[in-house]
Amino acid sequence: MKKVLMTSLVAASFAFGANDTQIIEFYGNVLPENLKATVQERKALDSSSGVESVIVNISDGKVTQSDVIFTKGDYVFPDVIDVKKGMSYKASFGEQMLEKNLSKVYKEEDKKYIISLGKDKKNPTKVMFSDPECPYCRAELKEIEKTLKDTNLKIIITPVHDKSSLQKAHLIYKDIAKAKSDSDKVKILRKYFDEKYEVKDGLVSDKEVESIDKLRQKYFATGVRSVPKFVDEAKLLK
Repeated sequence: MKKVLMTSLVAASFAFGANDTQIIEFYGNVLPENLKATVQERKALDSSSGVESVIVNISDGKVTQSDVIFTKGDYVFPDVIDVKKGMSYKASFGEQMLEKNLSKVYKEEDKKYIISLGKDKKNPTKVMFSDPECPYCRAELKEIEKTLKDTNLKIIITPVHDKSSLQKAHLIYKDIAKAKSDSDKVKILRKYFDEKYEVKDGLVSDKEVESIDKLRQKYFATGVRSVPKFVDEAKLLK
């Protein structure tokens, strides 16, 4: 869906007619038949530019993905850049939507899927989305003791890679359920994040892989697109 959405937004740069009906009709012409677009919200970007932000929901009936486009008069734009502030409004709105969507899911998440590291109440807590086969996630794990000096972490494994990564995620959660300390948890993470580690045949069932796949798809639907991804937990608990 992401690839279709990005293509649609680029094409939207040349579209005319910016009311809700015309935006929906435009998407109806470029999206596959199983995807439907609806306008969720629109509001003025500021008090003087005349630009509106429009949140568009695209759904296949099961999964809904939100994105923001911008309109002024008869034109629709995929992004608005404030050169004075050096800011992309699309990126800013995207982060706000991500936090809003994540909040609903995170508050209801089964604790067994949240790996807690650090308990210092003076430190802020960040939620980290990670993948045992992601090189950048491995780099973060390498420095995790340093990170934990001033930041508590809540790690959720949401693999962006294929079956072997899902298998490793299952094994991580299985072993960490028995861990008695943060150091034990870190050892387990490093075991399965090691690029030399290979999952033996038959160690993880298809049903167990499916369970992790459902976990990651749930977070992908909120807007998590890459790993490692950090979000302030305080923003998710509001």
